[in-house]
Amino acid sequence: MVTPKKATPKPTPKPSKPTAPVAAPLAKARVEYQALLREITVAERDELRGWDRKWEAVATVLAKKYFLFDESASTAPEWVKKYAHEEYRTGARYARVATLASPDEEQKYTISKIDLAYTIDEARQRAAAKKRGTDWTPPSPPKKLALDKLRYSVDREGTKVSLGLAEVSVAELRALQSSESRAEGAPAARVSKSARAVIKAIGAERSLREVRVQERDNQLTLSSVRFDQLNALGRVLSALKLDSNE
Repeated sequence: MVTPKKATPKPTPKPSKPTAPVAAPLAKARVEYQALLREITVAERDELRGWDRKWEAVATVLAKKYFLFDESASTAPEWVKKYAHEEYRTGARYARVATLASPDEEQKYTISKIDLAYTIDEARQRAAAKKRGTDWTPPSPPKKLALDKLRYSVDREGTKVSLGLAEVSVAELRALQSSESRAEGAPAARVSKSARAVIKAIGAERSLREVRVQERDNQLTLSSVRFDQLNALGRVLSALKLDSNE
């Protein structure tokens, strides 16, 4: 008699290990954020193109809201202050310029002029949309301007002249910005007759076209003045005849 073989019992399957709830996109974002932080640190030591590299990295962090990864600086203003060492308003301007202009353009036209060029362009587009009865939303990402083709009509010694971005002064661009703000219906700050005379005189002096003039509470503030510009600035201001009773 043949004894039947006992059936080999099937092994009990081992319970599978629970999968860690790690979202791949989030992990990838954190890796990119850490790379951007390293880029900001390295860029600060790059004398030639470091400024552009640093602020392009900052622009990416702000656009993708990676500052939320930082528990000690989880808002955009706090993060910009902590890692870029600037106030948020200034940092946002720098980030925009770095994103939209090349290092060579930044050297040729200066950061202030490029920032003003985009601000004026946006004001003109808003004003044109308002005239058509439509809303205008800035495109994201912003559309790049052909900086070398921009022209501005300004008053030089009583004559209207057309200047490129390299020739026009920061003060003249700020005056145009104020004019465009009025065109789109925004309230413009009052600029006194004397302040306009100072702005015009400084803007007409080629060596002083980076000097910034602001008026507030009947006081003028001059900034971005280099030591080598002091003599020329003194000559321009001493030649002015202003109305002290304004």
